[in-house]
Amino acid sequence: MTQWASHYLEIPEAIRSNDALQTQIADIIPGRPIYGKRVEGGDREQNARDILIDFFDCKIEYQEAYKRVLQELPRRESPHSHDNNTFSSDWNEALIRMQAVRFYNHGAFLQLKELGYSECYIPHSPHENRGSECTRKLAGGTWEIDPLLNRLKERYDNENYDTPVTIPSRPNCTHTPIPPDMAEDDSQSR
Repeated sequence: MTQWASHYLEIPEAIRSNDALQTQIADIIPGRPIYGKRVEGGDREQNARDILIDFFDCKIEYQEAYKRVLQELPRRESPHSHDNNTFSSDWNEALIRMQAVRFYNHGAFLQLKELGYSECYIPHSPHENRGSECTRKLAGGTWEIDPLLNRLKERYDNENYDTPVTIPSRPNCTHTPIPPDMAEDDSQSR
């Protein structure tokens, strides 16, 4: 049973196994903005939020979330529908991956603090980009939670991307925090 996700794909199992973390995340999502061209226009931002709420309430898995993005945020209804950079072939997966990691990490940072931790460990992810800033600077290390949480909020709540690195640091980031005492388990499993 996974209480803490050590990477993106473990998030569903972690939230099913960790009620306190799931509640923490559920409390965060409704009050936070979701920025980006993919969610601009009409009800797109709220539709994305509703999909994420269902995901974190364990009503749907990743595949269903990806499908719902295509159905409820159709490209053709976006004011940026002509932009192939915004709407790459996997834009729906990138949107869910980015926001799932963002909200999971936000909730995990808060939950770790609530449990008395001031630091977290960021394990390497089997799906990480080895050249990314988060992999090079954070993965495999133990870090103070407050600066990472503050940077996350500054980036994703205030749209200020000129902050020092945090997780997620980019749309395909798969890194998640775990309690620092789990770091030894992570290094032995690699």
